[in-house]
Amino acid sequence: MTGGSGMRRTRWQDLAVPLIVVAVTVFALLRFSYSDLPPLQYVVPVPIAALAAVEFVAARRVRAAVRHDPDAKPMAAIAIARCVALGKASSLVGAGVVGAALGLLVRLAPDLRSVRVAQNDARVGVLVLVAAALLVVAGLLLERAGIDPGRDRRTPAS
Repeated sequence: MTGGSGMRRTRWQDLAVPLIVVAVTVFALLRFSYSDLPPLQYVVPVPIAALAAVEFVAARRVRAAVRHDPDAKPMAAIAIARCVALGKASSLVGAGVVGAALGLLVRLAPDLRSVRVAQNDARVGVLVLVAAALLVVAGLLLERAGIDPGRDRRTPAS
């Protein structure tokens, strides 16, 4: 974004809290209720991966607009700000989904050799984990794409 912002950049440490809290919660819940759930379907990671793909493309466009690249289409400041907010939210949600996938995979680990449904759910869990990790990366890139690279040079040191 071209001006100063009250929102600070998301750091990897900020993502650890939702990841750990969701992982522990999902693991605990699945210890008692896994057998009552239907098998996971392979479509589960598709929307997460699709959102990550869209955010990778948006990050490229926002970065080009913010840096005033010659071929970039101009973007309104509010659109850039919304993209930055979307990126921040997506990275946090993605971290939570990574945690959920990890909680699922840890819960399934003891049953992988003996329970066929656990094998299926573990494969889907790995796909969710990968899609969510891509969403975290895409979200962070989108958030950072909206930051004017010259801002730090223009802002007086505090």
